[in-house]
Amino acid sequence: FEFGVELDEITSEREEAERGANLTEAQLAQYSTNVIYKIDVPANRYDLLCIEGLSRGFKIFLGDMESPTYTVAGTPTMTMTVRKTNTDKIRPFVVCAVLRDMTFDQARYASFIDLQDQLHRNLCRQRTLVAIGTHDLDAIAPPFFYDARAPDQISFVPLTPSDREFKAGDLLNFYETDESVKHLKPYVPIIKNSPIYPVVLDSQETVLSLPPIINGDKSKIT
Repeated sequence: FEFGVELDEITSEREEAERGANLTEAQLAQYSTNVIYKIDVPANRYDLLCIEGLSRGFKIFLGDMESPTYTVAGTPTMTMTVRKTNTDKIRPFVVCAVLRDMTFDQARYASFIDLQDQLHRNLCRQRTLVAIGTHDLDAIAPPFFYDARAPDQISFVPLTPSDREFKAGDLLNFYETDESVKHLKPYVPIIKNSPIYPVVLDSQETVLSLPPIINGDKSKIT
């Protein structure tokens, strides 16, 4: 508690299932009995929303490690050009960085995406204020551009579904109506009625992102 983290509950998937609907013993057997610790973290400590950040925070608090210091390495070698005449009309700001020597395994990547989703839900106000996207630099060609264009001028293969190309307007219509992508439907109204949509591109006009909706399949992390 001195650290600012409060234990809220000790439970398990099975225990939570038992509190809900009347399930048979066979149905309950599908739920794990592994112990789950539910904790409350301070509202201004977004770094504690993942197990890696929580572990690091505890270690620093206990004196087992120094607080990390992050610096910009040298002069930037890549540029992001913002076409403000267009982007000022819809989502005016973009911030980007290149992170090198990053290694993901499946567990790390899952935790990374979970943290990104949690930030989208709270700090980013369901993507209305901010949308976070991560891309594989080896798959794309700098320099990069942030622009806003008419929906029929934006065509790309999205992350979901990644088996065909869409024009941006058609893609948003698909997200609004198809049950297979219902998790994206809440974000569609953020830009759908605008005459122009924000878009991030590389030097080859490859669409990297249609923020705040979806990234392109070309730059996905694998």
